[in-house]
Amino acid sequence: MSTLLKIAMILGVWVTAALPAAAQLPVDVPRLPVTDRLRDTLRDPLAQTIDELEEVRRDTLDTLLRRNRDVLERGPDRTVILRDQITTLQADDADLVPLLAAGFTVLRERPLGGLAARLYVLQVPSGLSTVRALALAREIAPTGTFDFNHVYARSGRAGAGLVATSQAGSVANLRVGLIDTGVATGHAHLRAAQIEARAFHDDDYLPAAHGTGVASLLVGEAGGTLYSADIYGAGPTGGSVEALVAALGWMAEVEVGVINVSLVGPDNALLRSVSAMLTARGHILVAAVGNDGPTADPLYPAAYPGVIGVTGVDRRGSILPEACRGEHVDFAALARDIEVAGLPDGDVEVRGTSFAAPQVAALLAAALARPDPLAVDGLVAALEARAEDAGRRGRDTTYGLGIVSRDAVYSLAGQH
Repeated sequence: MSTLLKIAMILGVWVTAALPAAAQLPVDVPRLPVTDRLRDTLRDPLAQTIDELEEVRRDTLDTLLRRNRDVLERGPDRTVILRDQITTLQADDADLVPLLAAGFTVLRERPLGGLAARLYVLQVPSGLSTVRALALAREIAPTGTFDFNHVYARSGRAGAGLVATSQAGSVANLRVGLIDTGVATGHAHLRAAQIEARAFHDDDYLPAAHGTGVASLLVGEAGGTLYSADIYGAGPTGGSVEALVAALGWMAEVEVGVINVSLVGPDNALLRSVSAMLTARGHILVAAVGNDGPTADPLYPAAYPGVIGVTGVDRRGSILPEACRGEHVDFAALARDIEVAGLPDGDVEVRGTSFAAPQVAALLAAALARPDPLAVDGLVAALEARAEDAGRRGRDTTYGLGIVSRDAVYSLAGQH
């Protein structure tokens, strides 16, 4: 893949002007088990480099690492982690005694709202690498929950072209959670919403394009309450699992029923555990599956059990060639050439699974203002009944249970 193409994809600009007209098939391809991917490849020559799509997000993290080696380092499987730190969930300080005796020190401690655990960030003992320190902690407390302080990336980018319309919801009493960048609370398309904003990093709450665009798909101009957790800010450690887990704890505290997470990254023991706690309490987590390509390994939190993983399609209902695939894909929604609130004002065209997830989250949130474990299965079944089957008949690893139409917005109320 050329450097120019990688840069264009990172910026969310999808190059189409130079594509030959023959890329559009005049007739449909029979729906054989292997032809969904073939059809996508023929429709979009850029998909011929499909195995390299995973590199786009990784290149972004690599750049972050190169610029901030004093606080970040390379973790296993090309992940990016905070240097000399590990994270753990514990019931209280007493559980840390054997770790402190081994030379670990507490850097930060965070309550997790209504969840029965506290998050601790530990400084590794002098002379140990971060990898060895994690192994040591697990040896000392084999029943504990420990992992690196991983960094997570956003799963979509705004393009440069402004467009005329904005997304808008239709239920004024909507309550929904958003874990992302900060949101421009004074934006014209968000002024009707009540936005409860909190920062979960070292900086002040910082509005940014990604979170603002996702927020406009969640609440639009109709109002309602948006609980916005900024886990990025302006610093190099933004997007850490520490901030992500703390934000999830806040969502539990305010008892918001549906939480949108348009972020992707590696499996992490703390994130896995907290996601399970939330779903057990009756929260619905909706997450983007990511844009690393169909051959990529699953990304998290979308791939955790109980989390609603959302992929992206274009206006023809064809899967985006960059969208991840797998058993964890639950639904698909429009994720190309859609308009969201842009910065500093107006609208912007976007692409990526980041912007498919909030459309599904908005539907569910309108019917689930607060967590309710007895309602979740019924709401998901109602959403499935309204979804358009695509790909192979029934559930598949490309479209999940089908394509959710924005035209059916908020139609799930009363289904549980």
